[in-house]
Amino acid sequence: MQITIRGHHLTITPAIEEDIRLKFGQMIKHLDQVNSMQVKLSKDHQIDKHSKKGSANHIAEAIIRLPGIEMFAQASADDMYTSIKKLTDKLKRQLHKHREMQAIVPPLVNI
Repeated sequence: MQITIRGHHLTITPAIEEDIRLKFGQMIKHLDQVNSMQVKLSKDHQIDKHSKKGSANHIAEAIIRLPGIEMFAQASADDMYTSIKKLTDKLKRQLHKHREMQAIVPPLVNI
């Protein structure tokens, strides 16, 4: 499986890259059919006038490609590690739902 990690308005540090690979690796270790994953990390530079600080400005997005389906999730937080955690939680829920749907719907058989 291929994981592509990109940064927009920030550099990807080895610690962030390791955190992503660890969390996504654990998340999809039971799925053999994952073709590829793209993770985009960005930082929005808007500043709140009252607090003089950006709120929820670290954004993490991911696309997981399975045969016949693409899953997308986005999360934002004040810290990049928190946004990555929220992102993996969202994707875990999507993958769990996908697995349940695969178990319910029997595969088509050509006769």
